[in-house]
Amino acid sequence: MRSNTKSYLLLAAVACMHGCSRRASIDRPAPDSGEEEAKPVARPVAKPEAEPQPVSPQADPLNRRPSTTTTAPRLSSKKGRKKIFPPNSRFLKVAGHDAYLAMPKGSEPGKKTPWLWYCPSDYKLPGRLEQWMMKKCLDSGIAVAGIDLRGDFGTPAGRKIQTAFYEEMTTNHGLTRKVCMLARSYGGTQMYNWAAEHPESVACLAGIYPVCNLASYPGLKSAAGKYRMSEEEFAKVLEQHNPIDRLDPLAKAKVPIYHNTGDVDKTVPAEDNSFLLAERYKALGGDITVTVFKGQGHNYWTGFFEDEAMAEFIIKHAKREAGLPKVLFFGDSISGGYSRSLVKLMEGKAEVVKLGAVATYRINEEAWWHSNRRAKALDFGSAKACIADLDRFAEHLSENRYDVIHFNFGLNDIFRGRGGAWHNPVDQYARDLAKIVALLKKNGARVIWANITPIPENCPHNPVGDELIYNAAAEEVMKENDIPINDLHGVVTSWDGYDRWMTGSDVHFPGAVYSKLAEKVAETITAAIVETTAAEDADRPTGASMMR
Repeated sequence: MRSNTKSYLLLAAVACMHGCSRRASIDRPAPDSGEEEAKPVARPVAKPEAEPQPVSPQADPLNRRPSTTTTAPRLSSKKGRKKIFPPNSRFLKVAGHDAYLAMPKGSEPGKKTPWLWYCPSDYKLPGRLEQWMMKKCLDSGIAVAGIDLRGDFGTPAGRKIQTAFYEEMTTNHGLTRKVCMLARSYGGTQMYNWAAEHPESVACLAGIYPVCNLASYPGLKSAAGKYRMSEEEFAKVLEQHNPIDRLDPLAKAKVPIYHNTGDVDKTVPAEDNSFLLAERYKALGGDITVTVFKGQGHNYWTGFFEDEAMAEFIIKHAKREAGLPKVLFFGDSISGGYSRSLVKLMEGKAEVVKLGAVATYRINEEAWWHSNRRAKALDFGSAKACIADLDRFAEHLSENRYDVIHFNFGLNDIFRGRGGAWHNPVDQYARDLAKIVALLKKNGARVIWANITPIPENCPHNPVGDELIYNAAAEEVMKENDIPINDLHGVVTSWDGYDRWMTGSDVHFPGAVYSKLAEKVAETITAAIVETTAAEDADRPTGASMMR
């Protein structure tokens, strides 16, 4: 057994009741404890953390419209002065409230940056315990931001300020339209109540012993005061403001959730908060994981905060689902040849999905090869093969929205069999391309066609020059549909070793050529992403802000 080994308690009975996934392991010391190898005994519970008592909200700022200031903002309270902000933080005012933004190093102007929104950022938070996760995000290219809501518990007035903050970050500071949110304790009320009203803007939700049930914490009487109602009035409208009762929009939007909680939390009991929320979310078809730490309560134990699994969850969704455009590329074995290099070149710029003759998209278990029978995989080796299973390709496209689609095929359509007949005659090839293009355009992505690469002189089944005939037919289809053409044929003909390669018999290329093809494809896709982002930004309102 090693020190720094994570401790989890798998509560089988509770898991059955609440339908949430848990990880089971042994107790471990805090990551920074410096203890010797741990023994399998219960770890002492850390000193409980006293919940900060919010001050009475100020009516005027809570109802102001989004605003900025040209003067250097002050932190909101004396306690606030003890906050520990992430590295490189800059500060601004939004709707009269102090906010901060830390950008990762190397952020490129004009490129959208994924981000983590931390709740709450009131009183002494963020503090020392938050720094590990914030640094993890910054080191992974993810910005970190938050706004001081002065102890708000997810009230309608607080949500308005959160919306103003979100618009400020995404409109004026280059952050992505989808955000990952992380809440600690009562910050859960801020996170869930805003997310429930903006599910389309949320990539994922994560919580460290988060408050999910106002009846549990701070209790109806206290919560009513924060919502400026009597206890009787608040009880009647509780479901409109209670996170556990507002999960349906999040489930429909398929927002993934991850919680860390302790099994002896007396302040925010898991049974009334994380477990109850998980039970309801699973019943709605939602994806949620709850990790339970043995012997831990509502305290400062670093294991809650320095959790690699939670960090991986946040980083994954920030990059893949929120921060990065989604790109589909598919085609024959030529695209398979440059696929690895392309994925590497697009790392950190886009989530790349590859479908094709080499890296196929698995559907079911039936064997299939170039026929009309049900396939084990969608085959993109030729236009003819794609058309043979177009309905299931359409199903994939209806379930997956892409920003850019880059595709090619033709060499296998050109393939001449017995008697010298084309596998897919050029007129039929053009008709097949037209059907495929019409389907791709329905996805809403920017579509790019890559033309067919050259055929060498001694290729046994692909006569030299046939690709020019098929490229001409494809060009007509693309012109009719306003689809740009990526000239991969020209990349090969400009290669220094082209003349020598042309004397061979293999339509495939050495690694250096595939690297050049990958660079050309990456350049073309990146330009399309920039154009898409610019078009989206042009449709959004702009404003001004002051940061330091």
